[in-house]
Amino acid sequence: MSRPGSGRRLRPDLTGVLLLAILALALALRLKGVSWGLPYSFVNADESTVLPKAFAAASGHPNPQFFFYPSFFFYLVAAVYLAAAPVWWLLGNGNLLAQTSFVVDPAPYFLLARLLSVLMGTASVYLLYRLGRDAFGRPAGLLAALFLAAAPLHVAYSHMAVTDVTAVASALLALVLLHRAAQPVRIAGADDDAALGRRTRRLLVLGAVAAGLATSTKYNLGMLVLPATVAAVYASGGEAAGRVAAGGRAVLVWLRLLGLRVYLPMVVAFVVASPFVLLDAPHFVRDFRRQTEIMDRGWLGFENAGNGLWYNVTPNLTGAIGVVALVLAATGLAWALWRRTRADLIVVPYVILYFVYIGTWKELADRYLLPIIPLLLLVGVRLVVEAVEWARPRAGMRARVVVVGAAVVVLAVALAPPFADSVAFDRALSGTDTREAARGWIDENLPAGAHVALENYTAPLISEDDLEHYRDAGLDPVAFRLLRIKLPAPETPDVQRDLAWLRDRHVEYVLVSSRIWERLLAAPDKYPAAVAFYEDLDAEADLVREFRPGPGERGPVLRLYRLA
Repeated sequence: MSRPGSGRRLRPDLTGVLLLAILALALALRLKGVSWGLPYSFVNADESTVLPKAFAAASGHPNPQFFFYPSFFFYLVAAVYLAAAPVWWLLGNGNLLAQTSFVVDPAPYFLLARLLSVLMGTASVYLLYRLGRDAFGRPAGLLAALFLAAAPLHVAYSHMAVTDVTAVASALLALVLLHRAAQPVRIAGADDDAALGRRTRRLLVLGAVAAGLATSTKYNLGMLVLPATVAAVYASGGEAAGRVAAGGRAVLVWLRLLGLRVYLPMVVAFVVASPFVLLDAPHFVRDFRRQTEIMDRGWLGFENAGNGLWYNVTPNLTGAIGVVALVLAATGLAWALWRRTRADLIVVPYVILYFVYIGTWKELADRYLLPIIPLLLLVGVRLVVEAVEWARPRAGMRARVVVVGAAVVVLAVALAPPFADSVAFDRALSGTDTREAARGWIDENLPAGAHVALENYTAPLISEDDLEHYRDAGLDPVAFRLLRIKLPAPETPDVQRDLAWLRDRHVEYVLVSSRIWERLLAAPDKYPAAVAFYEDLDAEADLVREFRPGPGERGPVLRLYRLA
């Protein structure tokens, strides 16, 4: 199948300049503020889960003993640490792989891992261009890349050392390879049918491997098996027909082709990148089952979100790409279902089924939409490009000017709000965080060794358990006896959020965060112990200090109580 005629409307040299400008924009939006929260380690809660696993792998302990996520991202970050360690030592900073260094100054570890996310986020923009160019022409590829470069949700998660953006990049790489495998296009070096067949099989297997790596980054990307299967049907249809004509049974022929070229490479890549799903299978099964239960029953404030499909439309997608871009995407999906090109049939059923699937969950975090956001943007801008291309030969000069002008206005209106949101996000990262302010005040005003209970998303206080590492580094910071209050599960006993329980453990101070209490109080029927806990704090404990973000500041509201 040849590319759409629109692909020839832009010269390659102009395309290259525009693409570089888009990639520069993507990189700038993702680099700005990438050191947010450092040198403290309060950061994103998932970062605090990922980085210790990555550090352990770099230090010679590859079993993460944690399978709520697969392991590929842990190992990628570990590889970054191993590559940086010699440079770190040559610069006179000591051993990057020493536990003391990791505990005393986590900033370099967070920064290195975040820079990996920055690169993966920028790579996602490039890969979306490649997919769009191959499928719908250069203009569609460039516009899709521009919209993804400015997409606020993608920009935000590119600032974090978490799995999501790497998963997006891996998924897009898989789709680029799978789409190319499905195209019977001769290229240099493929001058005969045999060479073309070898190229097609190689691309198909590589696409399946990339899909397996994506699944080893986020389990839900196992749904890439669908576009991989569609691509294989296109890529191997002629070969399968020949084998059936030679006497083979159709079912067995297809099972063999799909098994060897799609399913087996995908599974092998997943296991190679997350080997302990087999080597520590009981732990994997237990964690995977618990994660599935969370998705089925909800978690921390999403329990009363209502219909999951609608919640993922608004507020999630409207916040992720903007209202106008969402309308374009929805219309583009309908157009793709009408057109049904090979690219449409590879991409669109996957997008729709993925969206429906995560809409059945009760845990409705917006980040779960990230794998399909680039594709929604692509089908949306493709619609505009093809409308202009359709109108151009059918209208006079004045009408063509009107059509092109209207397209530019629509695209500008769709792009401006998400771009503004991304810029505002970057600007907010440079402000003081309430958790920084809380740590500074607590260090100065609470006695060293005080027994403090604290929730997630509060101040990065130093624990007495870590004092040995600080003293080994020649430091003597203010440290406290810390009791970390765990995140509760819905409709299960929450024994830690109980003043009597805390008093029995000699807790003197309690530090709570609006990031937690707002979620729990949003579902009082699911978290009755939490409701009673916060009411008891206000009634029975002394509010020592409240930390609120002021102008130009960020972070949750924190409240420090002293137990009577």
